[in-house]
Amino acid sequence: MMDTFPDSVVIKDIRMDNAAANGHLEMIKWLHQHQAWCTKQAMNRAAGNGHLEIVQFLNEHRSEGCTTDAMDLAASNGHLDMVKWLHENRPEGCTPFAMDSAAKNGLFAVLRWLHNNRSEGCSAHAMDNAASAGRLDIVRWLHEHYAEGCTRAAMTDAVANGHLDVARWLQRAFPDKFGV
Repeated sequence: MMDTFPDSVVIKDIRMDNAAANGHLEMIKWLHQHQAWCTKQAMNRAAGNGHLEIVQFLNEHRSEGCTTDAMDLAASNGHLDMVKWLHENRPEGCTPFAMDSAAKNGLFAVLRWLHNNRSEGCSAHAMDNAASAGRLDIVRWLHEHYAEGCTRAAMTDAVANGHLDVARWLQRAFPDKFGV
């Protein structure tokens, strides 16, 4: 169907956001050539899905940009190369959600990189998420590097999910909160 449009057609009522999210670079180029529009969600969603070539194309050829969701989603999904590229090439940065979700998904390399290269930090949800997932290594690391601690959800979820080692560690690390 794309071949039936003359090259001079302007496509203003088609957004390229979904094509970007799904990794269709040639479609993005074609839509851009035909003056289709997009929103910041194009770059956000492409970043979240790890489509670096699309993010680079949008950055070079479009003016919409992205939001902090781009790095947050890339971190959440373990796309460390994307996180690094956004850090070096875009001003938006991320929010504590980047570390919170990386902890939830057991993405230790992403956590360490964010810790060493970004200043947004994390919230107590990072430790809650890691405890819920049974990632004692991440729980300990967060405790060592961040003062945010955890909420009661860390213990509740560790117990509910059968993570005895995490529950025991939380009790020892936070006796005032989880003491017997």
